[in-house]
Amino acid sequence: MKVELMQVGAPQSLEMDRDGLQAVRAYLKQTYPDLKTRTSGIVTFVSFAGSEFIFENEWDEPYLLAATAEGDDLLRGVQNRFS
Repeated sequence: MKVELMQVGAPQSLEMDRDGLQAVRAYLKQTYPDLKTRTSGIVTFVSFAGSEFIFENEWDEPYLLAATAEGDDLLRGVQNRFS
């Protein structure tokens, strides 16, 4: 299972494989009951804990991209959970 945090310019990107995606999705739903999603085209906007993220599953390489520094911190916590 792959769950890795990558630096993409200023924001952090949590990249994962299919198994990692299932595990991260379950963890986020359990940990953040305020989690909401909204789809626009091929992009899904995800929000939880007061932060917004962009989710894409491009070529079976899913990732969650933080929109803020607070989101970066949340993604770091998720990655630490799976490391």
